[in-house]
Amino acid sequence: MVFQDAWIRAPIGSQTVTAGYCDITNHTQAEVVVTGFADPTGARRIEIHETVQDDGRVRMRLLPQLTIPPGQTLSLQPGGKHLMLFDMEAKAGGLDLAAEFSDGSSQPVRFQIRPLASTL
Repeated sequence: MVFQDAWIRAPIGSQTVTAGYCDITNHTQAEVVVTGFADPTGARRIEIHETVQDDGRVRMRLLPQLTIPPGQTLSLQPGGKHLMLFDMEAKAGGLDLAAEFSDGSSQPVRFQIRPLASTL
């Protein structure tokens, strides 16, 4: 699996919840299932969400996993599928997370933290 352009929107002020995004490319010949992302330090809870329209309202729906077909790229992006990070502190630099797969394996992914102004 290849993770590209992985970034997290820096929390604003005292907020501790923010979103993360990346492109996930499956270069294998088999479907790959991402079951979640983990913070190796255990300091943050991370969920996979999707933004959906429901009766004229925009809301987020929790997703149990992400499925990437062989040879395809899945984009986690604003307004679509994304990660929600809880207990996040505002800081510059980056954050190392672990992508977890249905076969029990995991892969480290480095997310850059971007201030709000650079994400608009």
